[in-house]
Amino acid sequence: MRSITIGHPLIQLESVDSTNVYASRLIKKDDVAEGTVILAVYQSQGKGQGGNQWISEAGRNLLLSLVLKPDFLLAERQFYLSMCVSNAVRDFIASMAHPAQIKWPNDILLRGKKISGLLIENSILEQYIKTAVVGIGININQHEFPPEVPDPISLSIATGKEYDLTDLLSSLIKSLEINISRLYHEAFGEIKTKYLNNLLRLNEWAVYADSSGSFEGRIADVADSGELMVVLRNHEMRYYGFKEIKFS
Repeated sequence: MRSITIGHPLIQLESVDSTNVYASRLIKKDDVAEGTVILAVYQSQGKGQGGNQWISEAGRNLLLSLVLKPDFLLAERQFYLSMCVSNAVRDFIASMAHPAQIKWPNDILLRGKKISGLLIENSILEQYIKTAVVGIGININQHEFPPEVPDPISLSIATGKEYDLTDLLSSLIKSLEINISRLYHEAFGEIKTKYLNNLLRLNEWAVYADSSGSFEGRIADVADSGELMVVLRNHEMRYYGFKEIKFS
């Protein structure tokens, strides 16, 4: 077990292609300490899940990447890092507005609309995670979004307030440190319980779709590998990876 300090150093950039790409370049040069946060006012090529782009208005939101080196974490359990970060961002949002939930695998919803997206890029050495770049985008003060952004919301839209990004960054870093420390202390059960307690549609019947068509199912659990476990009405259990199931 070891401790983790986040945000020291803090690298602040006016403009960058992507904070994740910038962090990866530092890692390749072996020029970055664990816990480093790269913060950008604007990203020209922000990265989202599945090759999607994260679109954000300059100076209105929180856009950052965190560098971790969790070399104790088995690659087969890497989803625990995703759960930790999801828990941290959800806690951060929930401290200011409700209801905040996690949509599997790691989108954060506020009042049923997307307020935050995460992109975690791991490098693996033998059986363990060597480095992880944790990209986080959170809509804070933005009020207008491009039409291609599906069902967005910001903290300001939800509350009617404008926020100081510097103050919020400090709060987010504190939440990240608290939650990621659980991973570094290998509190896997605590991490997963918290994630499931805030997971959208857990144990609720709903309509989904996969490659075979629409069906009614109930989210029962999430596997350690990150697969979504969905029970059908006939008691069949199905396991889905990212992009293999669509929420209706």
